[in-house]
Amino acid sequence: MSRVICVAAMCMGILSALAGCTTGTGSSRSGGPGGSPYGSFRCDGGTAMEVRRASGSAIAVSAPNGESIVLPASPPGQSARYGADSYALVIEGPDALFMKNGDMPLNCRR
Repeated sequence: MSRVICVAAMCMGILSALAGCTTGTGSSRSGGPGGSPYGSFRCDGGTAMEVRRASGSAIAVSAPNGESIVLPASPPGQSARYGADSYALVIEGPDALFMKNGDMPLNCRR
């Protein structure tokens, strides 16, 4: 139980730290200001992730663990950070960090 709480706290700390991070101008293939979060990603361990547009500012994710989830922008209206329930996804340029509560964060790249 304490390990789950520790991992959850670590993920929240990572999200808090990344919330203040920004990149330069962004391009049509990058998440963040002026960029697109959509596309295919290859993740650690040989897994893959697909990010597609959902309704509003939400994204539909075919997650590396095989689950299909919809994540709203967090905070609303931005295009680099998404999260709901026990999931979070941060996309910065060609890199993405997929997080699920209780699991180690997973690095992905376009």
